[in-house]
Amino acid sequence: MQLLKNLIVGLTISILAIAVLLGTWLTVFAEAEVLSSSDSRKALDPETGCIPPKGWSVYRVHNGDTLTNLADQFRIERATLMSINCIESDITPGDTIYLPVPEATNPPPACGPPPTWVLYPLEKGDSLSRLAERLEVDEPSLWHANCIDIHTVLQPGMSIYVPPVK
Repeated sequence: MQLLKNLIVGLTISILAIAVLLGTWLTVFAEAEVLSSSDSRKALDPETGCIPPKGWSVYRVHNGDTLTNLADQFRIERATLMSINCIESDITPGDTIYLPVPEATNPPPACGPPPTWVLYPLEKGDSLSRLAERLEVDEPSLWHANCIDIHTVLQPGMSIYVPPVK
């Protein structure tokens, strides 16, 4: 009879030990699962489903914005901009994307034309990109010389500064 009591006590202790170990393992597993899913939910942007890059800011896409011109403006590869924002095709006005925050450096020099540049009256069909190509200058130089940005609407009859024709 004593043998049977010892066996029952031993089995009970073994079962309790297994239950405690199993319970501990299940608790650890459940907590790890909760942490990993809550971390990923916090990290993902609800609109894009992407993880926002550290040090980048939210940008609402405007009319005229393209991935190419934004990538050029922020000096990053277009493919990098697409990848970071989980973009598969193109952007449209109103979309929200992430762009790098420009590094705090010396303030940019005041805008304005170089001394040799001349005024050019815009004609129908002129655009900064076409003028830049024709005059063999980069488009940002035209922006800077005329104190304008990519969102400026150019109209025929307006005058802008351009390099002298060679």
